[in-house]
Amino acid sequence: MEYKNLKIILTAVTMLMLSSSAVYAFVANAPAVANIDPALNALVEQAKQNNPLISAAQQRVKKAEAELSEAKANMGPKAGVAAGALWQKDAVSVTLPMVGSIPLISKNVYGTAVGFIQTIYAGGSLYAMQQASELALDAAKAEGSRVEQSVVNAVRTAYFNRRRAEEKEKVALEAVTLTKDHLGRAEKLFKSGVIAKSDVLRTKVAVAQSEMDHIKAANAVQITLSALERAVGAPIDPAKLENDKVRRVVKTLRNIRPQHDYIAEAYENRAELKMYDLLSRQAGKVARAAQGQQLPQIVGVGMYTNVDDTFFPSGKEEWRLGLAAYWTIFDSGRISAKTRQAKAQASELLYKLDDMKNVIKMEVTQAELNLRSAEARLIVAERRETEAKEDYRISVKRYEAGVGTNLDMLDARLALTSSRTELVDALYDIDIAWSDLVFAVGH
Repeated sequence: MEYKNLKIILTAVTMLMLSSSAVYAFVANAPAVANIDPALNALVEQAKQNNPLISAAQQRVKKAEAELSEAKANMGPKAGVAAGALWQKDAVSVTLPMVGSIPLISKNVYGTAVGFIQTIYAGGSLYAMQQASELALDAAKAEGSRVEQSVVNAVRTAYFNRRRAEEKEKVALEAVTLTKDHLGRAEKLFKSGVIAKSDVLRTKVAVAQSEMDHIKAANAVQITLSALERAVGAPIDPAKLENDKVRRVVKTLRNIRPQHDYIAEAYENRAELKMYDLLSRQAGKVARAAQGQQLPQIVGVGMYTNVDDTFFPSGKEEWRLGLAAYWTIFDSGRISAKTRQAKAQASELLYKLDDMKNVIKMEVTQAELNLRSAEARLIVAERRETEAKEDYRISVKRYEAGVGTNLDMLDARLALTSSRTELVDALYDIDIAWSDLVFAVGH
């Protein structure tokens, strides 16, 4: 008996050492963004093509590109053509004394023109609007990048929850098998007159409960498929998600750099900070554009025209060039109000930028702590599962020998099932916490 106890202790210590060495690898290396699961990689690529949130973000980028093209077009010349004709019953003439009749307007009059207009000076408002549109485009691209990161994180989380549900279903199925095995032992002992009928009935109740738990676990697997399909944005063939490989600790632990400033890295990478900064600068350019409208506006005009009683060309065509300037002296405060609006928006975005830094700090800290906590729980969960498995084995031997009680058997089985469930949770909590940390840092 002492030898068996020594063996149990050595097994537990060995597991702890193996887990500790795995933890050292977990702490010593740089975090990896790439996924090690080919099925997950395929789902991520599928989501990038099908998720409606990503598609919507891409359309916002296209809208910003069109707005930039419009802003550039406003700085260029505008050209056009015009044509007109006047048909009347009689020509218009005037009769003067001693001169006679002088025709003023012919019976038919035709007019044609080709011209252009070019803004020469607009107080810098057009250029400021072009710069604002460029900043808005960069902000839309930054937003699109973050949306894609959020979708990828959602896919990873949904995928890991799917795997978690599958593993828990296996645990529930094992619990059904263990409970039925115990029922078989109890019925044999009852027939032999060793135990009372109540032990058999209580065991049957335990079998029914374990079967209900398995049904719930199987239902949870189906629910997670719906969540995964929503994250991906397309139907998923469940057969492509089948994975009967046993999870190992060394494959589950994620890498995290010791004493690394993840918050500073997040400040550098997070697209929200770039987006708020760009939008604030854009609002400043809009304010500058509004101020430019208060300055003189100068435009140049050129026309090639013909007005005659015959249709163009008639030999009487001529060029006309013009220059016009106008200055709005009073507009009831409209431009001033628009300028204040843009400046207030720029200040608002800067305040949001400061708040977003606090949000990022909280998200990174929470994700890092969750990752370390899940890793620590994994060590305990593995040790507990090993001990619960040995306790159950001993309980079976004691029950078969007639020195253990039915209650001891049921408690040992429950403890083993619970330890396996907690081990699964710890494993996939590490995966999800890793994904959250990668997302919080801005990858």
